[in-house]
Order: sequence, then structure tokens, then C-alpha cells
Amino acid sequence: MAWCTLLLTFLLQRKFAMLLPFGFLLCGLTLMVSMLGESNPQITQLMPVLQSPLLSIHVVVIMIAYSLLAFIMLNGVTAVILHQSQKECKEQIERLQIISQIILYPAIFLLAIGIFIGAVWANVSWGRYWGWDPKEVWALITMLVYALALHPRSLPWFHRTMFFHVFCITAFITVLITYFGVNFLLGGMHSYANG
Repeated sequence: MAWCTLLLTFLLQRKFAMLLPFGFLLCGLTLMVSMLGESNPQITQLMPVLQSPLLSIHVVVIMIAYSLLAFIMLNGVTAVILHQSQKECKEQIERLQIISQIILYPAIFLLAIGIFIGAVWANVSWGRYWGWDPKEVWALITMLVYALALHPRSLPWFHRTMFFHVFCITAFITVLITYFGVNFLLGGMHSYANG
């Protein structure tokens, strides 16, 4: 995820210069979190079901989507901090909302593509596209929660700038549950953390 974040930072920094510090901060955080995986340093052979090229594509696409959603969350945190510290930052807060809305479209698209590729891989590996595994369900919940923000005409609350930013911050909880909660707290076919 750190590499995806760094790549996205460099791709987007020409258009949105203010994303550069977020990208480096997020890269550092993801590297720090990846160190948590070092607590069990046993390296073993991958299970045969995990040796598919579809899995690599699925993971990369999902990680890029999560990186984009993390950028959106950091934009929301920045907007809330600006709103609390300086009341006359309305223009910057609105600009952060526009950036987040622009990034939200490819994030949800990539998340949907990642879920689709994962479903194809599941059919090849286990003989079914969808198994109602906790990881699958939470990935779908994440996509549906973020998809709410794409419908400001139907849901007028999203016209309010601060509501949008607070929503993006709280919606990131679904990403954290999908990424960490399912691996370490819930069981299922996607729980590879415990071997």
C-alpha cells in the first residue's frame, strides 16, 4: 500500500500540490503499520490457491483504491482542522472537497474492479463467485458507503462541505475494518494473517 500511495502522490502532485505532504505522511504510516506484520517473521511457501496471477492484480487494484480513499480521509481531516482553527478558510475547505470528489470516482471504480477480479479469482479457486465471507461483505459495505457520496442530488446533505468531509473521515472506518478487522478479528477464507 505504501508503494501505491507513493505512486499516486507523484502522479497527482502536479495537479494538486497540496497532496504531496499527505502522500509522504501516508507512506510513512503504511510502512509503520506494515512493520506490525513482522511480529511473526516465519516465511513459508504460499498455499496453491494464493499462487494465481489474478490474486496479484486483485490485490494491487484494491490497494490503489484504499490508497485513494486514505487520501480522501486525510483531506477530510485537514478540512476539519482548518475549520476548527481558522473560520475564514472556506475557500480552501471547498477546494479540498472538490479534490476529494474528483479522487472518489476512481477510488470507487477501482474498488469495484478489485471486487470483481476477486470474484473471478474466487470462482477459479473455490468454484463460486461470492461466498459471503466477512472480507467480501466488508469490501461491499465499503464500496456502498463511499458510493453514497456520489449521489449529492439524491442526498442533499453532501452539498454541505463539512458534512462531506466528516463523512469521508468516518467512512474510512469501513476500509480499516475491511483491511485489518477481518484479518485479525473475524474468520473466513480471507484470514491469512494467522497462517
